[in-house]
Amino acid sequence: MRPAPAEDGTPGGGCEAGRGGASLPRMPLHVSLLYGGLTALLVTILGMNVSRLRGRHGAGLGAPIPPELLRPHRAHGNATEWTPLWLVLLVALEMSGRVSDLWLHLFGGVFFFARVLHAGGLLGRNKASVAGAALTYLVLLAMGARAVLLGLGK
Repeated sequence: MRPAPAEDGTPGGGCEAGRGGASLPRMPLHVSLLYGGLTALLVTILGMNVSRLRGRHGAGLGAPIPPELLRPHRAHGNATEWTPLWLVLLVALEMSGRVSDLWLHLFGGVFFFARVLHAGGLLGRNKASVAGAALTYLVLLAMGARAVLLGLGK
């Protein structure tokens, strides 16, 4: 049996029924949703650009990547390679309840900015891609270190 909806319309007063009918509190994860959503939009735009260029150059699936597509392809591919690890860490840190919103916003905002810099640098053929890569590494190192410390109970 499900609990009655709360005044705000959420089932069970903002809780989900778990195994055996136990209620689990919902975690809003506002910071992860904000920066995860922004990064999803960026990755989608980069992917759409690759698809557009593949169509323009007749480079279908399995065809060699023309030189004109190498940078856009890598801008999209690189973003998709780093985003899952970052997002898992961001959600875990936010769910822990032991990392301040300021730090969560820094981790999210700097990562998103780094990915925009990296993609812009690759597409514009400038050194912004190096700065974006360096910022990505720094954010993930900081997030990973914080996650390890939390895992050790510190």
